Amino acid sequence: MNEDKKTRKAPAFQFYADDFLAGTITMTNEERGAYIALLCIQWSKESLTENDFQRVCMGMPPHSQRICQSKFQIDAEGNYKNQRLETEREKQVQYRKKQTDNANKRWLGNATAYATALPADMPNSCSPSPSPTPNNKEESIAPKSQRSRFVVPSVEEVETACVEIGLPASEAGRFIDHYESKGWKVSGSPMKSWIASLRNWKRNRDERQQSLPIQPAQKKDVDWRDSI
Repeated sequence: MNEDKKTRKAPAFQFYADDFLAGTITMTNEERGAYIALLCIQWSKESLTENDFQRVCMGMPPHSQRICQSKFQIDAEGNYKNQRLETEREKQVQYRKKQTDNANKRWLGNATAYATALPADMPNSCSPSPSPTPNNKEESIAPKSQRSRFVVPSVEEVETACVEIGLPASEAGRFIDHYESKGWKVSGSPMKSWIASLRNWKRNRDERQQSLPIQPAQKKDVDWRDSI
């Protein structure tokens, strides 16, 4: 199970609406739709082939296929890749690696605090019957400096996490502003996991959107004089 989590691919990538519109403003709707499909295939397969372009652009004029193909560059193996998409993939890889490294540091920090809890060898003078465990709190409790400490996330970290859980990236700024104003506290207590708080933020947002009333379409009053 753990191996599956390490090797599985991210299901989503960061989508910048303004950049996309600026880069496709001269494309037709058909070309833009094919371009989106090709990006999704690249994200899933990590690269595209000539066959992918032929299948996705089937029925389109040759010049439309060339326009879509111009958005991708040929690599050393003869496959096609959109460089911007690969940059976003690398950002996600680095973010997950950073989160894993931070988690490992916390685990290692806690583990060293209990390294002397049990002796490596049983002393010769030890009785064969169980003996009371010495009440030594100084050895069994990890120092505060070794305990995991909450680290305020950056905007980029929250944006990436938003995409992974299905939140718009624009919610990252609102999330940070909200909890910065509260001193990064939840119900008066210091926050322990901003990822958990972000998931709760999404649930609350979804519930609010579902509870919004549907506004009926307003009919415009027709004045008979307008037709004269």
